[in-house]
Amino acid sequence: MNEFEMSDLGLFSYFLGMEFRMTQYGTIMHQSKYAQDLLKKFNMQQSNPAGTPAEVGLVLEKETNEELVDPTHYRKIVGCLRYLCNTRSDLNFSVGLISRFMQEPR
Repeated sequence: MNEFEMSDLGLFSYFLGMEFRMTQYGTIMHQSKYAQDLLKKFNMQQSNPAGTPAEVGLVLEKETNEELVDPTHYRKIVGCLRYLCNTRSDLNFSVGLISRFMQEPR
């Protein structure tokens, strides 16, 4: 405090999209608000929840007849999902799969 002016803002609760909550067992870190904001940002609030991050037995192919999607929009979604993986390690595999299709997303 002698070198820098500082203020005590209280307990740490939210930082860079990560929320922190103190419980009797310790500190819990989650990104619920960040995930809800992503759904809103990409207009996906009505999406159905899934028990697993990827469809069981899903096979992704680079060469398909499906219509190309906007690569910039796709990259934004993938980037946001990668950041969400900070607290959701179960998403790492799925995000790794979809990030392989960054060149020509469909």
